[in-house]
Amino acid sequence: GGLVTPELREVTVLFADLVGFTSLAENLPPAELAQVLNDYFTRMAEVIFKYDGTLDKYIGDAIMAVFGAPLTLENHGLAAVMAASEMRRALAKFNADHAGRPPLRTRIGINSGRVVAGEIGSPNKREYTVLGDTVNIASRLESSVAKPGMVVIGPLTQQTVKDHFRCRSLGTLPLKGKQRQVE
Repeated sequence: GGLVTPELREVTVLFADLVGFTSLAENLPPAELAQVLNDYFTRMAEVIFKYDGTLDKYIGDAIMAVFGAPLTLENHGLAAVMAASEMRRALAKFNADHAGRPPLRTRIGINSGRVVAGEIGSPNKREYTVLGDTVNIASRLESSVAKPGMVVIGPLTQQTVKDHFRCRSLGTLPLKGKQRQVE
């Protein structure tokens, strides 16, 4: 196939990270650990696809998903937040199904805005992904702001979902490496 030329797109980016995974990793044999992670990823991917999201990549025990590229979505912000909400329910079911183990929890960060979307990499390994400030802020909302069990969303996402979800402001916070603060 031809190369997907990078272009500017309006999207919503979702990062979901497992909390408590490190201690689980220390207490499980590698094969069992891989099985747990594969089961978790499978369930989360199903939810992301249900809301027309694209699974961008797995980063260790974290998931990066994009709503609005390469598939154009009118209401990508709402789709991402609906997916996040269902991912939490899917995780509760996952924990019930693995009742012998300590429950896993997740932190989710979501942000909407412009990204560069396209195939990035070297000639022998390229992958479709999204880059830019919007992505970095989504990642920071997940890693620095969200507490276990929380879904934290950026201001543009909040604008698109405020009629569908009850949101609570966490205030305006400085994010690592950002000049301006983000609500």
